Amino acid sequence: MDRLRVVLGKGALMFDALLSRLKEALWPGSEAIALPTMNGALKPNRRLDEATPLGDVLPGCDDLIELQDGSLIVSAGHRLWQLSGAAYAQRTPWADECAGLLGPLGALTAAGDTVYAALTSGSVLRLERGRITARLESLDGSALRGVTALAVLPDGRVAIAEGSATNPPADWARDLLERRAEGRIVIANADLSAASVLLRDLAWPAGLHVQDDALWFSEAWRHRVQAIPLAGGAPRPVLQNLPGYPGRFAPDAAGDVWLAVFALRTQLLEFVLREHAYRAEMLAAIDPRYWIAPALGTAGHYLEPLQGGAIKKLGIVKPWAPPRSYGLVLRLSAQGEILDSLHSRAGGVHHGITAVRRRGDALIALSKGSGRVLQAKLP
Repeated sequence: MDRLRVVLGKGALMFDALLSRLKEALWPGSEAIALPTMNGALKPNRRLDEATPLGDVLPGCDDLIELQDGSLIVSAGHRLWQLSGAAYAQRTPWADECAGLLGPLGALTAAGDTVYAALTSGSVLRLERGRITARLESLDGSALRGVTALAVLPDGRVAIAEGSATNPPADWARDLLERRAEGRIVIANADLSAASVLLRDLAWPAGLHVQDDALWFSEAWRHRVQAIPLAGGAPRPVLQNLPGYPGRFAPDAAGDVWLAVFALRTQLLEFVLREHAYRAEMLAAIDPRYWIAPALGTAGHYLEPLQGGAIKKLGIVKPWAPPRSYGLVLRLSAQGEILDSLHSRAGGVHHGITAVRRRGDALIALSKGSGRVLQAKLP
């Protein structure tokens, strides 16, 4: 079905509309989606807003890794920054050879002191001692469109998540509203040679993580985490019907897994995703800044679709206010159970969490919405 949408191209929206009406006629209520309740381990809190910002604002911060020597590397704009000093406030350009390359840098991963970095324009770079030693730009005769996540497998090979064959990472909201499922997971040798497709027709794969004998991957538009055995076999569900759009993972020394959720689902957006004619008109006629769509942050402009933070009672933002942007990090068990969560609610500022990393008794998180590197204390 997803391949048929790719063939139809722009006609996919009309096809979706016809398919939706047919399903609703045959199975009334089948298009309705029940959002999970935010309670228990998901109960909203202010732990991300109470986190300590580290250093100055870092516009465009996207991903975060830790090198063998314990230093932190952050991708932001056209540079990789090394964070050091007291409270990681000192920023030093790392691998400055990358500066000036076309397109900003995004996804990162590392094996020892070898770093793999993705340009949001599509390429994947292998960096050794800060120097580019290999580059992957295309597969099967077509250029990589937009890499969202990277991971190194136990045998040294590299797993690459490509969110969409049409939209680059910056256009993730368009990809969601177009209801595309063109993503794939690619496996390449350590030197980025012999690349091949492991999985295709995924709805924006945005995170990769090796857990035991399987490769976990998040599928944002389907609100789930799946695992595919490294020895071969079909994917199996790990976590389904998440309250938001899952992104990148990070390991925990205790054997758990941290998951960054870069935006939250809402009833309004689920309704818009089912209204195909409305979506097509909105995409064609409205400035993308003002679409009814999730965002990584809010500018507070009066033309923005209603942000829950605009609704207050006696000057207090209600915890149930439906936000356009949100900050959310989940702690998962090795079996995929949600154990804990950190939030920045509708009235908060640290939204759009795109990467996390456990450091001792603290969690380092990147808020792309506020451009902040955060340190949250963990119990």
